[in-house]
Amino acid sequence: MGWSKPPTGFADQVREEELARLVDMSEHHVRGVIYGSPKDTSRFLANNNFSVNKPDESYDPEKRDPTRTQTLANARMAMASLRYGDVFYIVNTTPYGIFLEHGHSKQAPQGIFRLAANNAREYANR
Repeated sequence: MGWSKPPTGFADQVREEELARLVDMSEHHVRGVIYGSPKDTSRFLANNNFSVNKPDESYDPEKRDPTRTQTLANARMAMASLRYGDVFYIVNTTPYGIFLEHGHSKQAPQGIFRLAANNAREYANR
């Protein structure tokens, strides 16, 4: 009795499924952060940085994205480069971000990143 498929094919299938899951979870988390970010001046929102394998800690005080479209496009561009075994980072180094994360915004009274992480965890456990 032999294998119906070679073990290498199984390993490739597992990698493909895990990568698809990583992209799906990243998309869910990205949407939580982007749509959970206050949109008042859109400075915090626009300074959400998305990267693979190395955090992007840049900050541009002039950056804005009131429609959220460019920020979402930036996230999807980073996600498109994901490969099996990669780490996807969402970073925001806006100086007042810590205050927003602790609920000092009427637009995000429960914070942003913690709420998005909790929602992503629930989504993953469905």
